[in-house]
Amino acid sequence: MERAPKMEVSLIQGNIDQSVKWNPEFQEKTLTIYERLSFLSPVMSKNGLIIWPETAVPFYLQEFHRGSLRVLDIARRKNVWLLVGSPAYNRDLKSLNFMNSAYLISPEGQIEGRYDKVHLVPYGEYVPLRQVFPFINKLVVGVGDFKPGRGYFPLMIKGRPLGILICYEAIFPEASLAYKRKGAELLVNITNDAWFGKTSAPYQHLSMAIFRAVENRLYLLRVANTGISAIVDPTGEIKGETPLFVSTLLSGSVCFIDKKTFYMAYGDIFVLLCGGAIFYFIVTSRRNKHYG
Repeated sequence: MERAPKMEVSLIQGNIDQSVKWNPEFQEKTLTIYERLSFLSPVMSKNGLIIWPETAVPFYLQEFHRGSLRVLDIARRKNVWLLVGSPAYNRDLKSLNFMNSAYLISPEGQIEGRYDKVHLVPYGEYVPLRQVFPFINKLVVGVGDFKPGRGYFPLMIKGRPLGILICYEAIFPEASLAYKRKGAELLVNITNDAWFGKTSAPYQHLSMAIFRAVENRLYLLRVANTGISAIVDPTGEIKGETPLFVSTLLSGSVCFIDKKTFYMAYGDIFVLLCGGAIFYFIVTSRRNKHYG
């Protein structure tokens, strides 16, 4: 890992309260918080990356209005790569689809790519089976109607692939494995755990995400609106973390790792073998009892 390409990173934890997060009157203050923390970051080169959490940008970044231009200008003025969470949409002649997305912005202030969340939260971001059972809509008024992305496609920083995991996508090993098999050399998990409040859930969410680093032998950068944000190395060691419900930033150095792993090649084969062995022992023990 000593020869692996390195990148300086800063994780920005805005700590925006959920009660005002989507209030249009609070948008200006939200951007000011993220802008201030970003300019406090020691990362100041084209080989650096600053990351904001899930839906940190409380409007559609793809609409180039004053707020969007301000976000793009932060990357340009800092001369760094900037990854931000933002809602997005795709419009065609027949429909308007909304997504939970992450945008990668270049040091020149240009949008270089977008990842749309694939694994949506049921009854939070969409209602399962609402097409089959329309009456469900009346039972879950106010639930989002997001559409899943087309797949796990890495975003590229100077030819280096990043695997982006939004919110609870980090608890599903198949998501990070899909990125690894497509060449991802670094994992980034942006999330908003403000919903959980002061409970054990943010700690549990982080604990599950750590496994993704170990399975794929990649660095994992976890950036959470209200915490816990963390830098996790490929062995699962937390190199740095933030406290909960504090507006702060966390900086460090990570490596891009291009290395095949057992898990990349065979996935959950160990689990399948264990399941097969258990099934075999159950069947043989019952057979022995029957003939005994």
